[in-house]
Amino acid sequence: MQTDELIDLFDIPFAFRGQPTPLQPQLRIIWGLSILVLILSICSRSNRSSIPRLHVLNWALRSSQNRERLISLLEDNSSPLGILVRYEPGFNRAIEYAIAESIVEPMGSSQNLRIQLLEKGKQFAQEISDLSDCLEEEKIFLRERGAAVNETFVKNLLRHR
Repeated sequence: MQTDELIDLFDIPFAFRGQPTPLQPQLRIIWGLSILVLILSICSRSNRSSIPRLHVLNWALRSSQNRERLISLLEDNSSPLGILVRYEPGFNRAIEYAIAESIVEPMGSSQNLRIQLLEKGKQFAQEISDLSDCLEEEKIFLRERGAAVNETFVKNLLRHR
C-alpha cells in the first residue's frame, strides 16, 4: 500500500476530548467510605471510634509501608517520633459524606466525639466483607491488628507530635 492510499484510508473526521485525570484510590470518596465502614465494623468496639483513631488506621491502610511502620510501633520496636501520621482531607470528606448519607452518625461532645456505624453502614460493610477480591489486604490488617490500635495507643502516638 502506498502512503497516499493510507492517507485516503484514514481520512475521517476525528476530535480530541479532554478527559478528567483519574484520582488515586486514596482520594476517592468511595474508597474512604469503604475504609471507614470496614474500620468501624471489623475492629471498633460497639462499631464506634474517635476521629483521630480512624485517621491513624486510614493512614496505615494507605500503603504496606505504613502498615509495617504501625506494626513495628505496636510491637514496641520503633519510636513514635519516627512515624508521621498524615491526616487525609479526603478521608474527612468521606466521613462527612457518610454522615450525610446516614451511614454513620457523630456521637458525644466535641471533646469526646465518636463516629458510630449505623445500620446502612453495617450493610455496606457486610457487602464489602463478602467480596473476596475487594480490599483484601486492608481487611486482613484490620482483623489481625486493628483492635490493637485502641484509643489509648492513638492518644499516646499523637501526644508525641
